Amino acid sequence: MSYGLVPQEQDNTRLLLKVVMQTTRWAALGLSVGDLVMARRQLLNLKQRAEHRQHQGTATG
Repeated sequence: MSYGLVPQEQDNTRLLLKVVMQTTRWAALGLSVGDLVMARRQLLNLKQRAEHRQHQGTATG
């Protein structure tokens, strides 16, 4: 599992999550569904924290 930050235009950044595993096709399918739920929640939480911190910096700066 790895994360990458990709700069976008207008002071935006895209966070990418890459998961690589060696297993059977069916096991990978099952693991991917479970990981999708967890990764989505984790990334949404990270987004919320980053945006909250950005708004705090704007309000005090």
